[in-house]
Amino acid sequence: MDIRGGFIGFLIVVTAALALSFFGHLFLFDHWRMQHERQLHRSKIFEEVLRLQRLVMDVETNFRGYLLTEQPSFLEPINQAESRLEIGMAQLRVLTTSTPGLQAGVGVLSARLREFVESKKALVATVRMDKQEQVRLYVRGGSGRALFLTVEKAIGDFETRIQRELPHEAISYESWMQRARWQLLILETLGILLCVYLTRVLGFPKKSFLERRSFQVLP
Repeated sequence: MDIRGGFIGFLIVVTAALALSFFGHLFLFDHWRMQHERQLHRSKIFEEVLRLQRLVMDVETNFRGYLLTEQPSFLEPINQAESRLEIGMAQLRVLTTSTPGLQAGVGVLSARLREFVESKKALVATVRMDKQEQVRLYVRGGSGRALFLTVEKAIGDFETRIQRELPHEAISYESWMQRARWQLLILETLGILLCVYLTRVLGFPKKSFLERRSFQVLP
């Protein structure tokens, strides 16, 4: 009976240690995976914002080129801007679905970009109506520049939101590996301490069966 109890106790200690090690490793690996996915998700959002920023620059540059030369080749990026904007904003909404703190910023950014594109298309239509001087006065007066700066500010505010909701973890691969090693070492140490604790709680080490038998036959 004593031998059986000791064997059961030994199994309890081993099972507890293995369970701690298994669930501990599972927790660490899941934590590392979530960190990696969060940083990857953050990068995708920034990439989409960068595409939208390039869209703004393309529209502004080609609008000024058309205003100076009136060459139809400058109109193609402006005519395609609306469809590109719809695609980009749709992708950005999908990427921010799991981040409610960015949803409001997406709406503001979409409104500012739409306003910018529509204003440039309206100005192009005005040029086509032989009202170039009116458009030039609009540009010289700074209204076009002010709208461009408003869009830039909206993009900057949205990037600030991203930084707040999804902070960047500036850690190198070597630093990450070193931290992972320390976490695993701490986990293994906890497993050893648990074994020691359970061993003492269960009354180990006990005298062996042969030692007890020899003690009993002594006169």
